Amino acid sequence: MIYSEKAPLLLLNDGFKIPIVGLGISHTGNDTYRLVRDAIEAGYRHIDTSPNYGTEQDIGKALKDLIKEEKVKREELLIVSKLKTEDHERFRVPRDLNESLTNLGLEYLDLYLIHNSRSTVDILETWKGMEDVHKKGLAKSIGVSNFNEEQIDRILANCSVKPVTNQAQCNPYNNQKKLLTYLNSKNITLTAYSPLGGRVGSENLLKDKKLAEIGHKHNVSAAQIALRYQIQRDVIVIPKSVTKKYIIENIDIFNFTLTESEMHEIDSLNKT
Repeated sequence: MIYSEKAPLLLLNDGFKIPIVGLGISHTGNDTYRLVRDAIEAGYRHIDTSPNYGTEQDIGKALKDLIKEEKVKREELLIVSKLKTEDHERFRVPRDLNESLTNLGLEYLDLYLIHNSRSTVDILETWKGMEDVHKKGLAKSIGVSNFNEEQIDRILANCSVKPVTNQAQCNPYNNQKKLLTYLNSKNITLTAYSPLGGRVGSENLLKDKKLAEIGHKHNVSAAQIALRYQIQRDVIVIPKSVTKKYIIENIDIFNFTLTESEMHEIDSLNKT
């Protein structure tokens, strides 16, 4: 059973639970192995990646060593990977998933996502492939990333297994309020990538004066305020960092609570 030393668990619509804070790992160069070790030691049990990032093998090496050293058990981990962006045909889904499992040294994934909907292949065909690997037990839960409401509605109207989450860019400058309201109505979670800022204008979210001001009141950083904001909306966050200090800081967000007024103030930062 999934267990998180630091982050509370959020219940998914299929009965499984997910730590509400995870470590997002993308293009980290030679640092991937170290990042995974730092994260597990800091209490993370949720690791998110993709074969498109070229990190799966190094993550697998780190997990193998950590399990061998009895720092963590496989059943305590929630490991997420994604279907390659170019492989949306139904028959390619199990092939890609098995390749990810080989790279990661795992027998199953806890969560497998369609990375995006930008494909000439009908999303319903792709989703059938996702249901195939779910039924075989290769992926305990399945979901999507970067899908809009219309695309998710099509899946829901034709599926036998519902997506458990939709991963999307989400932070105080792009708070995805409309999408979150929709997903809540369908009992699908929102997973926020780039929760500490992304491609919304050129402003640096972590230098935002309002976040800094609220952070000062709670004796925490602007980054911790941005992440806590999401937690109080029941949004899963997968912040990325290559620095141990910030990896630790990003999960150390459960000893304070934002007031309703502060939540409204952060809502007002939305720029989309």
